[in-house]
Amino acid sequence: MKIWRSDDEKGERYLARVERRMAEVLPPQIEEKARKIVASVAKQGDKALVALVRRHDLKGLPVGDFRLRGTVQGGEEVGEEFINAIELALANLKAYHEPQMPKGFTLEGDGGDLGVRVRPIESLGVYVPGGSAVYLSSLLMAVVPARVAGVSRIAVATPPRAFLASPHLRYLLDRLDLHEVYLMGGAHAVAALAYGTDSVTPVEKIVGPGGRWVAAAKRAVFGVVGLDAVSGPSEIVVVADSHAEAAIAAADMLAQTEHDPDALAVLVTPSKAVAEKVERRVSARLRSLPRKSAARAAIKNWGAIVLVPDMDAALDVVNRIAPENVELLVSDPLRLLDGIERAGAVYLGPWAASALGDYVVGINHLLPTTGAARFASPLGVWDFVHRTSVVSVAAHRYPALAHAAGVLALQEKLTLHEESLRAGSRGKV
Repeated sequence: MKIWRSDDEKGERYLARVERRMAEVLPPQIEEKARKIVASVAKQGDKALVALVRRHDLKGLPVGDFRLRGTVQGGEEVGEEFINAIELALANLKAYHEPQMPKGFTLEGDGGDLGVRVRPIESLGVYVPGGSAVYLSSLLMAVVPARVAGVSRIAVATPPRAFLASPHLRYLLDRLDLHEVYLMGGAHAVAALAYGTDSVTPVEKIVGPGGRWVAAAKRAVFGVVGLDAVSGPSEIVVVADSHAEAAIAAADMLAQTEHDPDALAVLVTPSKAVAEKVERRVSARLRSLPRKSAARAAIKNWGAIVLVPDMDAALDVVNRIAPENVELLVSDPLRLLDGIERAGAVYLGPWAASALGDYVVGINHLLPTTGAARFASPLGVWDFVHRTSVVSVAAHRYPALAHAAGVLALQEKLTLHEESLRAGSRGKV
């Protein structure tokens, strides 16, 4: 693992590369191929989709149909510990998300009312990855806030190998009362959920993480459906002072890298001693992992330790990266918290392990990545509602408003707008 200084040329080059990393993890050639897949499903429907599902998803599997409606059987033995963990996660997620439910309002006046009406979206598609791991937790993170919002229809797409291999996934689908499941993955799954086919009923929004093909397909369907985000690989920045435990810093960095060979793990510290201890621990742990592990590749591709002159400089680095997860392994984390402007989630102190946020503490782990924390937020109930503006104007207030609106319309040379303000009885008020 490389150790850079934030104030020298090599350190600057590394940070500049991190800022641009979406272009590396989602290269143009992947986007172009994904767009072609999406276009084929949009144009040809089931003809293209079924061919892609058979070629990429069902090959060699004992599955007759990739559509499961009302047939998810979750009665298999999954163990009491797993069930208890799921129930704890559900309880904490509900407690955290229920206060997020936005409320409409009415601004009353003597000449009319203005307001906002809040309603849930009607349908949602949740993508559950199933490559090197089956992300049960991502299913929880998507479904709980959607249910709090009142979404009435939730469809799930997941690769069939994940579904067939995991009784725990089948149990969770049943526990969450999810019985519209499509055994398909990748770009064609996103396209089918967005455009619909004879076999797949389209949805209004798609959420959930995925690999490069899913991210590229999400970009291609944006505008046809709503999206949570175009997610990149997992990220963590650990800020450590001289009192930080190197064992915790190293372990939490490595935990995020096992998701993806393009995951980002960075230690930012003013302490050279801590930097060297963490580097030794990370290197030692990597040597014990398989040669093809995602963690080894991620540390080689993106892992780094950045030495900074002080904690103010550490905060500058964090805000520049705008990472998914930040851990503050410092003696007074609250003092630094206000200085972090760009992050998906911030964990304060050694007991707030980021792995808790991934599963059971209650926050949502579907977070902005690859710098998107500059403008995006964690998934929440607000992502599953839409707001409608409501306007009521009394007749006696109309003339003054219409005159002002007409002045502005004519300034923009929109004469038909101005005429509409004088149409019919409006012109007689």
